[in-house]
Order: sequence, then structure tokens, then C-alpha cells
Amino acid sequence: MQVDYDVIVIGGGGAGLSAAYHAAKLGASVMLVEASSKLGGATALSSGVVYAAGTSVQADAGILDSAEDMYQYMMTLNQWSIKPALAKRLSEAGAYIIDWLIELGNEFPPELVMESGVGGCARGHQALGSGYGIVQSLINAVGALGVEVALGSRVSDLLIEDGRVVGIRSGEVDLRAHATIITTGGFANSPAMIKRLWPTAAAHGTRLTSFYADSPYNMGDGILLAERVGANITGIDNGLLVPSPNFLPDLSYTLPEWAMVVNRDGKRFISENASYAVCGYLVNEQPEMRCFAIFDELALVEACADDSVFKLYINDPGSDSWRLSVIRDQVAKGRVKVADTIADLAKRSDIDPVNLEISVERYNQLVDQGEDSDFFKKSAKFYPIRTGPFYAVEIRASSIVSCHAGLEIDNDGHVLDGSGDVIPGLYAGGEVLGCTLGRRYIGGGIGVANALTFGRVAGESATREHVMEPA
Repeated sequence: MQVDYDVIVIGGGGAGLSAAYHAAKLGASVMLVEASSKLGGATALSSGVVYAAGTSVQADAGILDSAEDMYQYMMTLNQWSIKPALAKRLSEAGAYIIDWLIELGNEFPPELVMESGVGGCARGHQALGSGYGIVQSLINAVGALGVEVALGSRVSDLLIEDGRVVGIRSGEVDLRAHATIITTGGFANSPAMIKRLWPTAAAHGTRLTSFYADSPYNMGDGILLAERVGANITGIDNGLLVPSPNFLPDLSYTLPEWAMVVNRDGKRFISENASYAVCGYLVNEQPEMRCFAIFDELALVEACADDSVFKLYINDPGSDSWRLSVIRDQVAKGRVKVADTIADLAKRSDIDPVNLEISVERYNQLVDQGEDSDFFKKSAKFYPIRTGPFYAVEIRASSIVSCHAGLEIDNDGHVLDGSGDVIPGLYAGGEVLGCTLGRRYIGGGIGVANALTFGRVAGESATREHVMEPA
């Protein structure tokens, strides 16, 4: 078959750059096609955390961990909703991914490895240059390997001949290749795709916001392209939604750990400093999918001062949602409810007044005893709710951070059809997949790890199967 390139990669984010690098490293001629005017995708927007186990950086930090421990944690948290072989590949790839990124010039200080999930082990490797730095190192690396890049080129169709994918169509241009790899990311900017593939997110309506707002082509293109040639879609209604207040949905990520959080029934249901990897799921299980942060004037003044703003990662600028000036402004606009008594605050906020007063009384007892024996909140900011005026901020877990629905692949990155058969010539990796991240987000940095790992799997498989001479 006459081809223009050995491998065509559709999508230039972390997964696409990884696929292009690993294909070119094995000797393939590669064309990387990106709809946007720049490379990087969601990886460039990230804080640069990579979730990995059994790494050299962990060893330098004195952290005992293994790929097997990560695999068991990942499968248990997800109730085995992930293909075991794919979870194993993701878990075992971490040591390589971190060493590879360091080789490309990224820095992961051992002292910055943190527990970015709920598994009790520090696996969140923080890159000093953030996601942008990781992407720049990948761009330099693929350039050095001779990968060609076409920006501003949105793919409209896959080319099919004799039942196999043989290339792409973009505008009026057809390009042919031995193998085509889809790495177009998720679908967080497409209301139609969200409605179809993530009904829990769609239920938030106009309140829904997205981490991917600055990645405009995160529209599910790759899912639709593959679906038209018979690809199976899996992982429906899975993904990560994180909390944000009703007045400024700026991806706050976490609940305000210094406040008391209750549901509409006026009852606590979570430790307020629970990891963002889990708290959004619990919020969406509450009545009307919402909850409320309750606090008093003294807590507001101290906890919301600019120098107290919560920062999750070293590259995190900190959320604007909980700054004192912002809260004051939203009180004036009526978005933050305020009252001189807890009973009146409950009425103004549509919270059960009897239960809220009981919850406040119990919360104050816990503060006085210096220990949260109900939910075991660990926080240096543990304020009583006694000094009026009192405040209530409505919170919803309505900000998209990670889409988990998409294409199904086998262990080597081949896209599968509805019968579980390989679609010849077609591969995929990254957030376009629906079979690697499961029902529950396991921790910060797993999205970047997923992109780099399965981009690599697809790039290497495509090249070994279609380009390299058999041994």
C-alpha cells in the first residue's frame, strides 16, 4: 500500500505527543495532526502532576511503593470496573514515564511527591515546570526525531479500504498511513457528547463548567471518528466532577476544609478536607446534588485572607472562590446567604433549620474537644460557628476535570468494535479511551499518566506491527 507516512497521530496533547515520540523512536515516519493552533491539549493546562508508583523519585524520597500496590488500589477503588490488563499496564508504566520525562529535562523533586488521592501512599509527582513544561519537553523531543506537525487541521473522517483504516481526511486533503492513532482527548466542551456519555454531569445544566475551557477542541472528535467505523464506546457516566461554589465556578477542586459542610437536610456527610478525588462523588449523591459551606464571621476573616487561600499543588495559583473580598462581594450580590442566627440562615438557604442547628451544636462540640470524632477531619483550620453574622455558600460538584467514557482498546492499543474485534489499522490512547480510568478518579496526575502511558502503547504497537521488520 502506498502511504504518505508510516503513522498518523490525530491529536497533539500529551497522549498524541507520547504516541508520536515512541513511534518515531522506533523508526516510523510520523505526521501529528492537531485541530488547534498549538500543541499541548489538556496536559499543557494541568498542574504537571504525574501519578506513578515504584519510581526512582519515590525511592529518593524514602517512599516504599510498587506497581502492584498501585494496581490493587486502582482496581479496588474502581470495583474492578477497569480492564485488569490495562490497569496493570498503567500501574507498571509509572517508573518508565517518570524516568523518561526526567531524561527529557523535567524535574520532579523528591520532597514534592505527595499523596494526591486517597490510597495512603504518595504517588503524585509534581513537575517544577507544570504541565506546560512537560509539553514543551515533549514538543522538543518529537521535533528532534523528525515528527511532522500540522496545526489547525481538524480531521473529518477516517479513510477505510477493504475493512481497514488507511488514513485520514482533513479539509480537502487525504493522508494515508499504515496505522492511525486517535489521541484527541475527551469531550468536556461538547454539551451533546456530555448529555450522551455523562448524564450525571449533564444534570447540572448551566452550572456545568470545565477544566478544558482553554482547550477548545476537547469536543469528542476522536470518539465520533472511531464510532463511525464501528468502534465500541464504554465507560458511560464515568468521570470526575469537582466542587465549586455557586457564584464562581473556577475549579476550586476541594471543599473549604475550614468550614462545616452540610447537605440540604442540614447534616454533615463528609470530612471537609476529603481529597478532591472522592468528594465530588459524595456531593452528587446528596439531595438535589448540592451542599452548603457554613461558617461564621471570625472564620471568614481569618480563613479567607489572601495569605490563607488553599493551594493544592506547587504550581497551583490558588482558588479565587474563597478570598475574603470575593465572599464580601457575593454577599452584597445575594449569592452568599447571611443571617444573624443559624435558624434564619437555614431558611434563607433552603436548609432544614432543625437539623442545621443540631449539626452546628455538634460541630462546635467537636471543635472544643479538638478532635473530629465523627468524620476525622484533619485540619489546622477548625473553627467553631458561634460569632454572627453566619454565612452559607451553596456548592455543587459541577466542574469537569476528567472524562472517563470513550473508546475501548485491547492490551496493545488496538481500537475494538462492538464484538470485541480489532478494527485493523486503528489505535487510540489517552482521555479518548473509556476503559482505563474506571468509575472513580484515583488521584491527581492519573490523567497525565494515562495519556503518556497509552499514547506510548499505541505508538509502539503501531510501529512494531506495521513498520518494523519481523525479527
